[in-house]
Amino acid sequence: MDFIYFLKVLFRKKWIIGGLSFLAVVVAFLILVNKKPLYVSSSQYSTGFTSEKVKLADGTTAVDLYTIDIKFDNVIETIKSTQVLNKISYSLLLHDLMDPANAYHQLSLKDKQSAIYREVNIDSAKVILTEKLNNNTALRGDIHKEAVILEYLELYKYDYISLLMNLSVSRLSRSDYLDITFASVDPELSAWVVNAIGNEFLSYYRNLNSLRTGENTQTIQAMVEMQQSKVDSLGALLLTERISQGSLDPESRTTSAMETVTQLESRLAEQQGKLNEHINRLSYLRNQYNTLLASTGSNNNDEVIRLTNKRNELMAELSRRGGSDPGLQKQIDDLRAQIVQKSNTGTTRTKEKEKLDKLTREINEEEALLNAAQSTIEEYRTRINRYMGLANVNPGSNVKLDVIRTQLEMENAQLKTVKEKFSQVQGLSKDDPTVNFIQTKIGLPAAQPESKQTLIRMALSGLSMLILTSLFFIFLEIFDPAQKTPSIFAKNANIKASTILNKISLRKNSPMRIVLEDLPGKKYTAFKNNIRKLRFDVMNSDRKTFLITSNRKGAGKSTIIQALAASLLLSKKKVLIIDLNFSNNSLTQFFNAEMMMEDLHAKINFNLPAMQQKLVTHTSFEGLDIIGCKASGLTPSEVLYNLNLDKCIEILSAAYDYILIEGAALNNYADSKEILPHLQGMIAVFSAENSIVQTDRDSIRYIMLQKDKQNGIVLNKVLTENMDA
Repeated sequence: MDFIYFLKVLFRKKWIIGGLSFLAVVVAFLILVNKKPLYVSSSQYSTGFTSEKVKLADGTTAVDLYTIDIKFDNVIETIKSTQVLNKISYSLLLHDLMDPANAYHQLSLKDKQSAIYREVNIDSAKVILTEKLNNNTALRGDIHKEAVILEYLELYKYDYISLLMNLSVSRLSRSDYLDITFASVDPELSAWVVNAIGNEFLSYYRNLNSLRTGENTQTIQAMVEMQQSKVDSLGALLLTERISQGSLDPESRTTSAMETVTQLESRLAEQQGKLNEHINRLSYLRNQYNTLLASTGSNNNDEVIRLTNKRNELMAELSRRGGSDPGLQKQIDDLRAQIVQKSNTGTTRTKEKEKLDKLTREINEEEALLNAAQSTIEEYRTRINRYMGLANVNPGSNVKLDVIRTQLEMENAQLKTVKEKFSQVQGLSKDDPTVNFIQTKIGLPAAQPESKQTLIRMALSGLSMLILTSLFFIFLEIFDPAQKTPSIFAKNANIKASTILNKISLRKNSPMRIVLEDLPGKKYTAFKNNIRKLRFDVMNSDRKTFLITSNRKGAGKSTIIQALAASLLLSKKKVLIIDLNFSNNSLTQFFNAEMMMEDLHAKINFNLPAMQQKLVTHTSFEGLDIIGCKASGLTPSEVLYNLNLDKCIEILSAAYDYILIEGAALNNYADSKEILPHLQGMIAVFSAENSIVQTDRDSIRYIMLQKDKQNGIVLNKVLTENMDA
């Protein structure tokens, strides 16, 4: 395959390529003419992400570009999420239903005649949409009334897919600004969407971040309490061992025990103070919560509060059991999942609900701290009672004391790590990633619609179709296994064709007529001239008997034999055609041969000249005779076993200038290989319409080995325009 060949292929397909390109231009024009004008509005936000810097090892600071890119990607995906766009979708439809005179989208007559329009109850739809917006929930497709409203949204083009198709959210180059763009048929609608979507995003993102960090804070806090309990337990055990391994003097033992009691009473007093502080703050928070709840009249968080309280009780119980109860841990995990599910994280809340949520989290935290303080106080009291009643204890081994001390050091290190994580999570809970978001550009209604760019888009449509169709035809040529040109055949078959014959139609004209008569048409003239080249090679080979065979069926052996025989007749040569293709005796049928090779052994007399015997069938063409064969599945050696083929060919050669014998295809039959030893030359025929497979390569290898008898390779059925390629 070369560049010139590809250009020829495209030139042959020029009308198809040009027609499709023109059709693409016309279609683009019709679409753009009928397309409604779109009004585009945009708003911008300054994120503050680029002002955040990290401290390097050398003490300097730098901007973390990778982290900034991640933050922008997270923000963009959140804006495009269903949680944010559903709020916009419901608000738009509710606006149009509440104020039809100033609706952003006016339904067409066809839309009003649709089944979904007639099925929707407007008043019911208003109530449902209002409820969804207030409760921050989404419409459900498994509920019939809500499923109808979802289809109604699609009718108004307010559904999620329609909004997303016209929405563009991107970072402006490498700047700190986030650009939000929306296109619609109404300029007021475009402006409203770009302004409202930013507010909905900020509310949703802040609530989502608060919920995540709050949940992590409570979880890690429970881990801190459990680890502290382990450390305290090991510390008490260490004190016990120290006392037990001390002096047996009662005074020393009493002094050591009293020192331990003093330490424990100090810790008890400290924990008692914390307990009082938590009780007072819990009372204050509950009063504030009840006051705010009474003013808003909302009880949406009752279930969340109940679940949270239950979870805190279970966490306290888990802490008292040492944190190793799988059953309690599973109950805590299930309650946490229910809290997340019922906390309406997918939607934004009003300011009153945000305050209630904040108070709920603080109450939960105080209750957890109060329970922990109570547990610690009970444990300290138990230890004080134990040390107060400490009696004589037998001294133990120093090995046990070292083991307890080592374990205590390990647990203290773990406690330090958990406390550091707790401090980090507390810092994140106070850090709002959207705190620096500022709307720097307010979306305004566009004064004029966006240009349709009709000419440019038409040109691009035509050019795109031109390129696509061109590539399509080029790929067809690349992946077409046929040997369409002489150069491709030479490359794939590793053999060069000596004669190239162009493809001709044989429906109305036989090969004999095409060669013997001057038929009009470039294809016929080219075929006739190329047959003359083959005739020249035959006449200058000093050979008289030739086997014409092929690699596959249908390559054109019979056509070439007829054409070559006719060309030899024009040179006033006597030609005999022998049909030894038992699998397809087309020559026998074409010339209506009466004398058959199977009957020749009974009629031939090797002592008399062939012309004095009736061995052939004379055709209607002067100087051309034929010996046919009967169709069968046998090979020449099986059919002519009783005929001396060498002597037969010798007698016939004396009566004719040339003998042309057709053999069966090499890929499928052994006929040609059995005939060739009795002849002087061989002409192999290949079709340009066939590919080269392994069986073809085996036949080519056999042909190449017959160097002393090879009289040329014919590539048949080549398109006229590919003759020189």
